[in-house]
Amino acid sequence: MIHELIVILSTWIIPIERIHYLLIAILLVSVLLSDKSPNAMLAWIFTIFTFPLGGAVLYLLFGINWRRNKIISKKMAGEGQKLYSRIFNFMQRDVSDIFRSKDFFYYNNLENVDDIEKNKMSENEKKEKIRQQINTMIKNIKLNNQESEIVKMLYEAEGTFLTNNNSYKLFFNGKEAFDSILEDIKNAKRTIYMEYFIWKADELGEKIKNALVGKAKEGVKIRLLFDGVGTWKLPKEYKKELRNAGIETRWFLDVKFFMSKMNYRNHRKIALFDNQIVHTGGMNVGQEYIDGGKRFENWRDTNIRITGEIIGQYLAIFVTDWLNSGGKDDFIEDIKKEAVHELEVQKPIDKQEKLKYLMQVSSSGPDTEWTTLKYLYSKMIATAKEEVLIQSPYFVPDSALVSQLKMAALSGVKIKIMVTGVPDKKMPYWIAETYFAELIEAGIEIFRYKAGFLHSKDIIVDEKISTVGTCNFDMRSFEINYEVNAVFFNEKISKDLKKQFIEDLGVCEKFDEVRLKKVTFRKRLRNSIFKLISPIM
Repeated sequence: MIHELIVILSTWIIPIERIHYLLIAILLVSVLLSDKSPNAMLAWIFTIFTFPLGGAVLYLLFGINWRRNKIISKKMAGEGQKLYSRIFNFMQRDVSDIFRSKDFFYYNNLENVDDIEKNKMSENEKKEKIRQQINTMIKNIKLNNQESEIVKMLYEAEGTFLTNNNSYKLFFNGKEAFDSILEDIKNAKRTIYMEYFIWKADELGEKIKNALVGKAKEGVKIRLLFDGVGTWKLPKEYKKELRNAGIETRWFLDVKFFMSKMNYRNHRKIALFDNQIVHTGGMNVGQEYIDGGKRFENWRDTNIRITGEIIGQYLAIFVTDWLNSGGKDDFIEDIKKEAVHELEVQKPIDKQEKLKYLMQVSSSGPDTEWTTLKYLYSKMIATAKEEVLIQSPYFVPDSALVSQLKMAALSGVKIKIMVTGVPDKKMPYWIAETYFAELIEAGIEIFRYKAGFLHSKDIIVDEKISTVGTCNFDMRSFEINYEVNAVFFNEKISKDLKKQFIEDLGVCEKFDEVRLKKVTFRKRLRNSIFKLISPIM
């Protein structure tokens, strides 16, 4: 009996073992053909070999190259393209399609070209004509080379364009930022659209909910977009109150339906009021963003409130994210009535009488054609002449960005990097430390913010160009999360951000060669082990 049982089991085990080896082989081939960086490939191969079953599951959940699938589908046509897109694309809607549409940006149209001539032109000829128009616009408004390179790169990569804006206000603490948001909720007349990674039903969440319910009763149209992981703890009663008030809600990649995509999060923070005001930056809806919560004595972050033409680009991102979260197509028609008309009556930027605050949006995600925000950060560092100031809670760059920083420093650019000194997550804090020695050796100064948790994501270059948004200086933000930043081609905004950076230095610990020597062997070993898996975090 026992002998027969062993024979039966062996006939099952051998095929299962072969299937297991076959699965590993398929996954390894998939890794090698994925167009990932060599570091990421090695990290995945190491994970799959070391933890065969767990590594396979992790790769299926977190390792698929959605960006490559998007590029392949764009090269296809007809029914084949539609079928491939439905099966292999991460999202069905692409915001760059809106950015590049003819009724969204005046220079997407060919100037001084009649229909007959236009029909004779190839797609490449049309694109070249548009590039010439963009170059003429840049020349007319007298952007310098440093600025024009960034403007053109963002337009080529994702279709966003330079905008002229009326006003801005920076917030460096949560109380002032959310007081302003609550005031704009109170004053909203037509529409409120809000999109956040984290939204809690705490003291701040209750204030905002009550304000929104009140506006819904007044007839204001309200749409709230929550991330499927960042808000999974939001109580049913809270959500029910929103729905009962007539407030529309959607969940971006809700984990109940998209378990295979749970690693890919919508990290964006956008609040739009009447298509005339946008709030964005690093702050989520949670009381800790005001007072530090139970874990931190303080929370240091950056938000900005803007009025002007850039609203249209943030609106396009919200619309796309809403539709990708199950929103109905009629939202597009609503927006055409609400916002595109406002864009149509605007003059081309080089034909406006007064340019006040020049800004451009940069956004990216795991399925966008290019890692545009990573390119933005790289380009800002590469074009710097005198100084680069970086604030980010996490610092986990790839080798290319590390080389970019070292080259800039060795060329005489003064670089200061500020990260949190009181971490909320241990692993990225440990991994960041592994980069410090080579950066310090190149002349880069490293600082750790000690007066609470630093969550701000800013870069300031030469007091002239700067960016604020949701994108951390790490590979998760560059490759995995959906992020959005505003880029400012304005000396006043850049100097305001630098002033706060200098103030923050007063509560920082400098991580220099002396401090580096105090890191024990055990800690260095621990940090280096976790660095091995940093490309797949």
